Amino acid sequence: METMTQAPYDSSDPADGGPDARPTADGDEETRSVQEELPGGEPAEATADRLWEISAALAAIQHELARQNERAAARERVIDRLHEENLRLRSGEYRSVTRPLVADLQSLRNDLLRQAATLSDPVTVPTVAELLGSFAYSIELTLERAGVQVLRATAGTPFEPGSHRVARVVCTDDPAQDGTVAEPLADGYRDVVSDRVLLPASVVVCRRSATPTPVRIPTPPAPGGPADPAH
Repeated sequence: METMTQAPYDSSDPADGGPDARPTADGDEETRSVQEELPGGEPAEATADRLWEISAALAAIQHELARQNERAAARERVIDRLHEENLRLRSGEYRSVTRPLVADLQSLRNDLLRQAATLSDPVTVPTVAELLGSFAYSIELTLERAGVQVLRATAGTPFEPGSHRVARVVCTDDPAQDGTVAEPLADGYRDVVSDRVLLPASVVVCRRSATPTPVRIPTPPAPGGPADPAH
């Protein structure tokens, strides 16, 4: 009788994935996909692309912010320079306007000192009045150079609300004097350029008094007679 020798059982069957098994092409691709996939389920290449895009966007934002900051600084420098130029122009304009006034005031001061040194004793009232009038006229010329006109009120002229200011009211029985200037007290001033009254002239105005209504006084009654009623 022939004896049959049975080969030992090899559990490493290629179909079962034993030690001698070789991965197929599909298995290799699947393994690489699993290895390249992040825990979040996104491939590493896509994540790198997104990170690069974010970095580029941040760099562009930083560049734009730096450019805007530079433009803002340039605007501030321009504003500061214009402000300084405006101050210089205004200062020069102010000096050009006030220079004639300063010159007139200097002349007026010298005139006052010269007249004070030439006064003789005794000083009469007409002399002082003449001096003060001449100084007032000098100041009037100075005001005219500055564009200010003197408003003089005249007695008998109609009262002008825009140019006159009522200081006092006096009564009159003449209808023709009602609403007229009775007495000028102080001059006013008007700006020639804008035609605006800077200071109205102070005046006394005439107002016609109301005609009194006659009142009938009742006659005392005669003894024993009826009383005369008052109407």
